[in-house]
Amino acid sequence: MELNYEFSGFRFEAGPDPDKADRIRVVIFKDGEPFTDLHGRPVQRAFMGNIRPESVEEFCRRFATDKAYRNELLVKQTLSCC
Repeated sequence: MELNYEFSGFRFEAGPDPDKADRIRVVIFKDGEPFTDLHGRPVQRAFMGNIRPESVEEFCRRFATDKAYRNELLVKQTLSCC
């Protein structure tokens, strides 16, 4: 499954996760550049491979339009390394 979405200046590219064949990876871009967390790592989100395209689109739309939701995910990703 390869999906691409654009909302509010964000672009989302969803495709097979090269690390796990049974997952979908969504990579996020802002204004044409990779969107990064507080450590400068690209922000990505992985989903089970059987997820419906509508659910991926819902995540992308919410990430782009809901600042509180976006900030929560950024903090979780930033702290996940510690």
